[in-house]
Amino acid sequence: MRRVKEGHPKLQEHKSWLLLFNCQAQGFANCLTLLCPEIQVEYYDPPSYRRNAEAIMSRLDSYDRILVAPRVERSQNIELTGRANVWRVPSLFFQAYHPDLCYLSTTGLLSKGPLGPHYHSAIAFSAFCRGLNEQETAGLYREDVYEALGYFNYWDRAVTELVEEFASHGIDIRESLVNWSRGGPFMHTINHPRIHCLRDVAKAVIRRAGLAVNDTDVLPHDNLAVAPVYPVFPEVGSRLGVRGSYLFKGAGSFLLKGLQEFISASIDISRNADALTPSVPGFFPMLEKTKAIIEVIK
Repeated sequence: MRRVKEGHPKLQEHKSWLLLFNCQAQGFANCLTLLCPEIQVEYYDPPSYRRNAEAIMSRLDSYDRILVAPRVERSQNIELTGRANVWRVPSLFFQAYHPDLCYLSTTGLLSKGPLGPHYHSAIAFSAFCRGLNEQETAGLYREDVYEALGYFNYWDRAVTELVEEFASHGIDIRESLVNWSRGGPFMHTINHPRIHCLRDVAKAVIRRAGLAVNDTDVLPHDNLAVAPVYPVFPEVGSRLGVRGSYLFKGAGSFLLKGLQEFISASIDISRNADALTPSVPGFFPMLEKTKAIIEVIK
């Protein structure tokens, strides 16, 4: 599916950009379009790329610029080697606000979580694995448990990793990151940034291309706010200077779930799923540590 605005045919002076990105693709593309009228952006997230891969790859020479997220390039096996018009732009991933969030899979596929898509609680899943009931599980969401799990120690590492990843691709986000952190949590989840973050990355990319940036405070719609929003736990928030809660927002809805309801849904999923396991290697040590600490605490 080609994501270009109907009724606005490509003009000769427009630069044609292709964006191959993750779930941030729509917001990022909207920011690029808003900030620079000289470019026309065609964008694809992984599912839409897979549906249209053959057609997209056949047209690579027609684009003035191709922007691709390295993780998407690897996971979708996109072959862009040797193309001078390719820029690799990292997607935003930041765990410090949501250290409890993890991905689980079953039979090789990502498992849906209590909020709709693929977000799970490391504590809820590990408690289920250790045989705890709902009430016992709810009792684990507290400060000393978070301390033991290292939830208060994510910030410096998360900042360093994000800055270094962007720097390795020629983009300096240090000043932007400072500004983001002054306005409350800048992530809805570990991989869903708020729209103003994508705007700032878009600015950096446009300037790198030598193009003028519109001086505007207008922001595109934050489409990821319609997706799940994982709360910053109050004990974590107090350490980071932001407001926290135990209110979880599901996908496509603005109905909030309290902690007990979230835990109940988590346990139902774990009970009915076929052999849930961490979906990526990075979550294996996290979950093993969580299970070990819960075994001692319970």
